[in-house]
Amino acid sequence: MLFAKLIDKKTLKFFLEKNGASFLSWGVAVFALFFLYSCIQSASSPADMAAPEKTAEMTDQKSGKMDEKGSEASAKSAEKQSEKSGDKPSEKAEKDSESDSESDSEKDIALKAAADHEALFAESKFPSAATCGTCHPKHYEEWSISSHSYAQLSPVYLSLSSEINELSSGSNGDFCFRCHSPIGANLGESPFMSNLDRHPTSREGITCVVCHRLNKNYNKRSGRLALEQGGLLEPIYGPTGNEEMTRVLNNTDKYRVVIEEGKPGRKIHREAKQFKSISAPVFCGTCHDVTLFNGFRLEEAFSEYRTSPAAAKGTTCQDCHMGKEQGVASGYEEGPAAIVGGKATKKRKITNHFFAGPDYSVIHPGLFPHNAEAQEMASMEEWLQFDHEAGWGTDDFEEKVAEDYKFPVRWSSIDDRYDAREILNKQFERLAFARNLRLEVLRNGYFLGEIVTLKNDEEGINFKVKVSNGTSGHNAPTGFTGERLVWLHVSVKDRDGKVVFESGDLDPNGDVRDRESTYVHNGEVPLDRQLFDLRSRFVVSNLRGGERERIIPIPYPLTTIPFVRPSTQSLILTGEPGTERNHRRGIEPLGTRWAKYQIDGDALTGKGPYMAKIELKAGMAPANLVGAIQGRGFDYAMSAREVVDGVAAGYEILWEKEVTFKTDN
Repeated sequence: MLFAKLIDKKTLKFFLEKNGASFLSWGVAVFALFFLYSCIQSASSPADMAAPEKTAEMTDQKSGKMDEKGSEASAKSAEKQSEKSGDKPSEKAEKDSESDSESDSEKDIALKAAADHEALFAESKFPSAATCGTCHPKHYEEWSISSHSYAQLSPVYLSLSSEINELSSGSNGDFCFRCHSPIGANLGESPFMSNLDRHPTSREGITCVVCHRLNKNYNKRSGRLALEQGGLLEPIYGPTGNEEMTRVLNNTDKYRVVIEEGKPGRKIHREAKQFKSISAPVFCGTCHDVTLFNGFRLEEAFSEYRTSPAAAKGTTCQDCHMGKEQGVASGYEEGPAAIVGGKATKKRKITNHFFAGPDYSVIHPGLFPHNAEAQEMASMEEWLQFDHEAGWGTDDFEEKVAEDYKFPVRWSSIDDRYDAREILNKQFERLAFARNLRLEVLRNGYFLGEIVTLKNDEEGINFKVKVSNGTSGHNAPTGFTGERLVWLHVSVKDRDGKVVFESGDLDPNGDVRDRESTYVHNGEVPLDRQLFDLRSRFVVSNLRGGERERIIPIPYPLTTIPFVRPSTQSLILTGEPGTERNHRRGIEPLGTRWAKYQIDGDALTGKGPYMAKIELKAGMAPANLVGAIQGRGFDYAMSAREVVDGVAAGYEILWEKEVTFKTDN
C-alpha cells in the first residue's frame, strides 16, 4: 500500500481516554515554555519587534534619498581625497576598480582552495576512478564510457527520482540515489542536488571503489552499501588475492612503488584482499534486483537469472557481461591487470568493465564520457557553455565567425576553442565505440526470426513475425522494463511505393503510437492497435475498482498525503502490493513471441505485389517518460525537447527483413 491506513474510531477513542492526562500535562508544559520564551524576547530587544515590512520600507526610502542627494557629496569627497593623495578622480576610480578586482580574485582563490580541500578530503576516503586509471588504463577506459559511469550523470534518472519523491511526498528518499551514486550516499549528499555541485567522485556513479571496496555480501539489498573508506594506500578487494601485489612490492626498485605516506615514489595499495563474491552473480544482485519499500518489484534481473537456464548451467552474469563479447559467455581475455610505471604485471584473466546495456548519453560530450583531460581543461559549467554543435573550434566556423561574436570568457581564446574541439573529437570516437558495443549486446539479446504468411489474397494480407530472446540468463528486456522500448516497425508498400499499412512508426515526440503517446491521447494521431512492443506497463488501481496504465506507478491518492511505506500485509502469494503492479510483456530466456498483423482488403488500394519491411528496434526509454517528468526540470539546464531529442536519436535498428506478398488486385 502507498497510503496511510485510517485509524479505527473506537481505537482512537480508547487511546485518547487512556492518554488524556498525558496530553494535558504536555500541553501545559509547552504553553509555559512558549510564554517564558516570549517574555525573554520582549525584555532583551524591544526595538526589534517592529514589523519587518515597515523596516524594509524605511530602509528603501533612506537608500533612495541617499542615492539622490548623496551622489554630489560622494563625488566631492572623492575629489578631495584625490587631491590629498595627488591622484585625479579618474585615476582614483581605476585604482579602486583594480582593488575590487584583486579582492574578487582573492575570494575566487579562497573558494577554489576550499573546494580543492573538500575534494582532497573525499578523495582520501573514496579514491577517484581517474586515480585508479594511472595503473589500470584498460579498465579505466572501458569503465569511463560505460553505463555504470553514466548512472549518476543521467538527467532522465535525476528528474525521474525527483518526480517520484514529489508524488510520494518525499518518502522515496534516497532509494534511487544509493544505487546510482553509492559514493554520494556514503558522503551524505542530497539525492536532489545538481551534479554540477557534487563531489567529482560522487558524479562517477558506479565507480571503481563501489565494487572494489566492498567486503560483505549484501544480497538483494537494493543498494545502501557500506563501503570501506580509505585513501589509495588502503587495501582493495578483488577475485584473486595478494600474490601479484606481494611480488610487485618485493620489487620496488623495478616498479618504483611505495606504500607509505610522504615517501617519494608511485603510491599503490598496501594489499589486495580476496573477495570471491565479486565474481558471483549475487554480487550483481545487490543493485540489479530492485524492490521498493512497499513490495513493488521494479527490477528483477537477478531473480530472473536465478531461475534461468544459464544459472542451471553455472554461467554467471560476469561470464556474459565481462567477457570478450558483450552479452555472450565467450571466455575472458588475458593480460596484465596493471601497468605500473610502464611495466606490466603478470598475465592473468582480465575482465571487461564496459558492461554494455541499452543506455546512452544525452548530455554534453564535454561531460561524458569521463575524461581526465577534459576535466583539467574546463569545469562542467564551462563545458556546458561550449557550443560544439555550432562548430566552435573547427576551421569552417573559426574562419567565418564575425569579429564581434560574443564568446563566453572561458572560450574567448581561439586556441582554447581548438584545443577543446580536439578533446571533443576524441570523445565522439569513444561514444561511437560505445555505440558499437551497445549494438553488440542488444543484437545478442534479440533475434528477428521467420515471417509466416497466413493469408494473401484480394480480401487482405495476414502474416506473423517471430521475435526471440537470444539470452539464456534473463528476460528480454530486463531491468527497468517499464523504461525499455523494444518494438517492431512494420511498413507495407504497394508496387508504386505508396504505404498501405504501417505499425511501429513514431509520433512527432518520438513515441510509438500507444496509449501513453501525447499525440494519441489528444486525438492527433490514431492509436496503433497492432503495435508489437515488449516494454512493460505500470498498472495502478482506480479509486472505484478497475485499473489503468500510468507512466510513473504511483496511484491517485485516497488521502491527501500519499507515501511509500512497507506493506501491512504479506506479499508471499501476490508478490506485489494491491495498489500497483508491473505488467510485464517481455520474453523469457530463450523464449519466443509472435507478432501478428492483419491488413484488410480495403487497404490494398494500389497495385501488387506488396513489399513489407520489418525492423526490430530498441531504445533506452520512451519519449513519454521525459514528458511525465519534465515538471521537475532537467540537470545541466537542459530543456525537455533537448532531452527527448537525445533519447529518440539513440533508437537503433537491430535487425531488419523484407518479404513480398504477390497479391495482384
